[in-house]
Amino acid sequence: MRLKYEELAALIVLACALLAVGALYLLSTASTPYTWSSQEGDRVTASGLLLAKEMTYRGGHIMLTIKTDCGPLTVFVPATSEAFPTANQTEPGNEIEATGTVQIYKGQKEIVAEKIKRKA
Repeated sequence: MRLKYEELAALIVLACALLAVGALYLLSTASTPYTWSSQEGDRVTASGLLLAKEMTYRGGHIMLTIKTDCGPLTVFVPATSEAFPTANQTEPGNEIEATGTVQIYKGQKEIVAEKIKRKA
């Protein structure tokens, strides 16, 4: 069975559209390592030893403090985040990796976590 010219053209356009959507998805989920030069809005990943874990007074969110190469870093884990269950199971002394967006809160950089991994 041979495809007509119009059918072949539609198939090629559809394949290109799917490739473009896939590329945009991969680009939007990419993160870079957290550094001193990370800016508000950057999607970053930071790893380190969990130094402290606190629940917020309002909202039931979790605040993690991790030791990074850049010094202590706060990781805010919203109660509605997919990272919340893993963050809730972590304890000080665990090695973790947090991926999220840099934000400035009360003049300090922090990561708003989208994903948390416990390292073995």
